[in-house]
Amino acid sequence: MEKVVVDSHVLFWFFTENPKLSSKARNLIQGANEVIVPSIVLMEILYILEKSKLSARFVEILSELRFRRYTAYPLDLSIVTQTLFISSRIEMHDRIIVATAQFFDCFLFSKDPEIQKIYQKTIW
Repeated sequence: MEKVVVDSHVLFWFFTENPKLSSKARNLIQGANEVIVPSIVLMEILYILEKSKLSARFVEILSELRFRRYTAYPLDLSIVTQTLFISSRIEMHDRIIVATAQFFDCFLFSKDPEIQKIYQKTIW
């Protein structure tokens, strides 16, 4: 796979080697040329770690992103515009993640059933 987009749970489970991440998803992410991480995903991971009083781990995750084939993608006007074409039934942060995958026309790794319903290229 050329490029893939990951949601928050997938990226967190990937970095922590959590068995909740399917082996299929893990293998495909490892084989991707580029893993696109929407900026909202990073903020969600920070929030999860802060709630768990593990915010120091966030610095480690940022370091991982800098030295591998990851691209942190900002919430820019192209992504904001793309969200207009995504169902408002799902939460805004999920719309941003889907919009990023649509913008790059690539696969999205997510376990979220609502995302799976609206984005055909979702893998879990």
